[in-house]
Amino acid sequence: MLQLVIDVSPIERMLATSPDVLLLYVLGPVAVLMLLSIIFWGMTKIYLNNRAGDFAGKLKFSTLAIDIPVNEQSPKAVENLFAVVKGTKSVVTKKEEWLYGKFITPVSFEIVSIDGYIQFFIRAQSRFRDHLEAAIYAQYPEAEIAEVEDYTTHLPDEFPNETHELFGGEIILEEKAYLPIRTYEDFEHMASRDEKLKDPLNQLFELMGKFKAGEQFWLHILVHPSGDGGWKSKAEEFILKTYGRKLPDQGKPGVMSKLAAPVAWIPREAASQFGLGFGGGGSDGDEGSTFFVPTNTEKTQLDGVSKKFMKPGYQCKIRWAYVSRHETYRKGDRNTLWKGFISLFAHPAMNNFKYDPDTMPRDDYFWMIWEYRRKQRELMSALKGRSWGRGSTPMYLSVEELATLWHFPTIETRAPLIARTSSKRAEAPTYLPQAGIGESDELPDAPLIEVDEQGRPIQPVEQSAEGTPEPRLGDDLADILPTEPMLEPGQEQLPEDGDAPAPEEDQPFIPPNLPT
Repeated sequence: MLQLVIDVSPIERMLATSPDVLLLYVLGPVAVLMLLSIIFWGMTKIYLNNRAGDFAGKLKFSTLAIDIPVNEQSPKAVENLFAVVKGTKSVVTKKEEWLYGKFITPVSFEIVSIDGYIQFFIRAQSRFRDHLEAAIYAQYPEAEIAEVEDYTTHLPDEFPNETHELFGGEIILEEKAYLPIRTYEDFEHMASRDEKLKDPLNQLFELMGKFKAGEQFWLHILVHPSGDGGWKSKAEEFILKTYGRKLPDQGKPGVMSKLAAPVAWIPREAASQFGLGFGGGGSDGDEGSTFFVPTNTEKTQLDGVSKKFMKPGYQCKIRWAYVSRHETYRKGDRNTLWKGFISLFAHPAMNNFKYDPDTMPRDDYFWMIWEYRRKQRELMSALKGRSWGRGSTPMYLSVEELATLWHFPTIETRAPLIARTSSKRAEAPTYLPQAGIGESDELPDAPLIEVDEQGRPIQPVEQSAEGTPEPRLGDDLADILPTEPMLEPGQEQLPEDGDAPAPEEDQPFIPPNLPT
């Protein structure tokens, strides 16, 4: 007869084992698995970073200097320029990411002051140059755009050095990214008929215009065309939460609720027959009858959040730097002016900018001196490479906020050293004749032939065999050009005496056809 024997001795030994040893037996394999997972994750990141570095080394970038004539448009025109940045986005497949290290690069919008001279720049991949130039010309037909050398390459990479000092960092949003800052519409002033916008950038232009020789100020706004970082869904949650409504992911039936759904109506129907409420029928009506009265702050926030996410936006980084020679370095004064500028965009009910201390070289305390130079080197490297991976976590800004922070000077701007152009340099018409195959389009090296008032060429004078000067004509013109001066009508020469008898004035005219 078959007998079933169950050996429970392992269970007895486990129960007899002390809890600390038993915990070690259980957590040991889990810890090894977690350690292997961390090692694998780290090796994966190192591999992807190496592939991305190889890919970045093959990219070509262009720095475009933009000069705008007298600008009568508001910053709203620049919103369309930021909107087309979405066109620089491309799909990166897993194959491209793992084999080639492909990634999406940001577009850097920059305002720079070098020795007090202010210039606008855009730095992006060279293949996007036509795309960005077309967007600028569409809004500013009289703009002048030229590709220039990157101005950051002339500064040292190592700190300390014998020539320059550096201070700067990144600014971030103090509150959640779905809350907007003050935009250019908040700076509109309708009291004056001729001037409607109190441009907040005028203070930045005045700051940059006061810089001395040897001082530089850089403002880089990095705009990444990929995604919103999930901030739109967070904005919807904020609006629903403020109104007291359920979030979209709440109230969904679970697994047990789905299994019990076919018979769930039985207890609910029985309860309704006996007058007992389970919160089924009247809850929706009670929730709908609640009247929400927002406070002034809540109303301002709801309007601002809704307006911000009705427009396109991007993940962004704002990086700034004050670079100067040792003899002109004035860190305290320039930092005070910069803090005053970013405070203009603070909204008491919504959002404002603040410094990210982790990205700044600081020497407030003695232990910070040890890493002061290291942070200077890291900041300069991020500025030169327009790095997206270094620094603070990206924040979300709409095109309206971006246009507030970076736009061309308006007609009211009085900063004297802003790069402007009086007119756009036109290109050559496409219908002009061009050099054919084998022909050169360069101008001939031969000197031009001078002509006199009558169109005859003026050639160098040579001496003839008899010693008299005679003009030297080209072989191709000697047979066709007259050797004597051309006469105007009415200046014909009369025959001299002895050449032909002059007709008598009294002799009558005799027709030639009279019969003889």
